[in-house]
Amino acid sequence: MTHLENLIEDFEVCFEDLEKMKLPEWILTPFGVEIRNTDIASHLEEEFTDMTVDLEAIALFRRKGLREFWINENNVAKYPQLSAVVEPFSLALPSSYIFEAGFSHANAVLTKQRSRLSLEERGDLRLKLTNLQPNISILVESHQAHPSH
Repeated sequence: MTHLENLIEDFEVCFEDLEKMKLPEWILTPFGVEIRNTDIASHLEEEFTDMTVDLEAIALFRRKGLREFWINENNVAKYPQLSAVVEPFSLALPSSYIFEAGFSHANAVLTKQRSRLSLEERGDLRLKLTNLQPNISILVESHQAHPSH
């Protein structure tokens, strides 16, 4: 129980800023809200209306998802004012992913799964948080074995 309580406490500290962040509905579901029901600023309404009827934008949103939709360079060029408003929100999301991945892997190492995991299969926690794949064969070739006595 103590471990779980500490984990909850860590999550609250790490994600405190994200909990306080209020994402406007039109950012989360740009094609699922009506403009009269949103809290969008008046200077953004025309751009938002143009975007909601853009078939290419709709297809991109369905194919790539929320994050990829808002950072897509075509959308940024077509809808610069909307993109400028969305940018601070999209920057917060990758950092939360890294925390989630780190907590998930750390939790797997620290729980009863640790007795079933071998060190070779578990790997380094830092490698779990990146897409880089180490080239083990080059590392082994560059390692000089200690001579026997």
